[in-house]
Amino acid sequence: MHIKFNSLILIGFFTFFGMNSCNLEGNENNEGEVVRMRVNHFKQTAFGVAPQLVLLVQEAEEIGGEEWNYFYDGIKDFEYEYGYVYDISVKKEPVENPPQDASSIKYILLDVISKEKIDNTETFEIKLKWGGNSFVSSTGDQYTLMDELLIDCNELCENLAQGLENEDELTGTFSHVSNGEIRLITLQ
Repeated sequence: MHIKFNSLILIGFFTFFGMNSCNLEGNENNEGEVVRMRVNHFKQTAFGVAPQLVLLVQEAEEIGGEEWNYFYDGIKDFEYEYGYVYDISVKKEPVENPPQDASSIKYILLDVISKEKIDNTETFEIKLKWGGNSFVSSTGDQYTLMDELLIDCNELCENLAQGLENEDELTGTFSHVSNGEIRLITLQ
């Protein structure tokens, strides 16, 4: 009887630690939270460690509202394309001991629920210069936003150059041309 009782204790002990060792290794099925997100059709300029372009997102109950949040993190396996609004399902996982300037949450794409193309006549605003920092670079007559998006400035190229040189803050109103190119409509 005494041996059976000790055997049961040992079996229970090993079963308990065997099951929990999976959790200690960070088993993806046992950690994190699944949330729905909406990703806007354009990125906005922002300051993180350095000036950058960030996604604009809404999460869970915020979806469909007027407010968009700056999203500084990447989403693993998400291939973003300008000109589309995405509804996605992501898994938020805690990151153990993240670097001081990094997020404590890792985002992993689970599913693209929808990908809706925005009409090219839809306009949106991007901050081109603020806090005295320009997000626009130029080579000759060609302007780019953070070396990621080509800016078609039409007849506004000279105004853009002057605004970037002389103004502390400058915002452009744009429309999409193609993935990787936007058209400048007005400056303010």
